[in-house]
Amino acid sequence: MKATIEKQKSKGGRPRIELTDAQLAELKIIAPVCTIKEAADYFGIALRTFEEIKVRDKEVSAVYKKAKIQAKAMVGGSLIKRALAGDTTAAIFYMKTQGGWREPKDEEEIQDKELKITVAIKENENIDNLKKFEELKSQIIKK
Repeated sequence: MKATIEKQKSKGGRPRIELTDAQLAELKIIAPVCTIKEAADYFGIALRTFEEIKVRDKEVSAVYKKAKIQAKAMVGGSLIKRALAGDTTAAIFYMKTQGGWREPKDEEEIQDKELKITVAIKENENIDNLKKFEELKSQIIKK
């Protein structure tokens, strides 16, 4: 559906393109599944023109953003319900995308194992040092 051209007093240049109320209603429907480029194509206007309309007309921008957010909230809510119901795949997906989880790379796994080994060695050294301290302490007390 082509966007409408607003009638203006002749100032030269191209006439300003505005979305009608019907087109705003259509935008609410298509925004959750369309990129800005796809929405511009749907209305038969250039991407740059659609971007300019969004900047100039706060209602167009708000409709587009709100429709996107509402769709994400519905899908996210459904995902959370599945994760909480025991769907491991949904839980892992949620934690990777929202909780900061990530798959370790082979190099990270190796470094992690080296870190654990180093920590274990240090703990053993500390235990040995503690035993030596206890021996010295007992020798001093005996004197």
